Amino acid sequence: MEDIRDCKGRLACKGNATTGFIEIAYKRCKTSTQIPIGGRLKIERDDVVTIVLRPNNSTFHVESHVQAA
Repeated sequence: MEDIRDCKGRLACKGNATTGFIEIAYKRCKTSTQIPIGGRLKIERDDVVTIVLRPNNSTFHVESHVQAA
């Protein structure tokens, strides 16, 4: 599984692009899901929004930005 980081360099989640499996671990809470090809997952942590897209079965595309206050 590959590390997926947000725009502040923090670990947002770990994922396997071949299977679409995503695992998020934060403050002793672990969540997992599977993103289908063409799907997306939105992760919000503090003031950062990270969107993980799975365009095909070989890669993830990550968009991350700080939310305006």
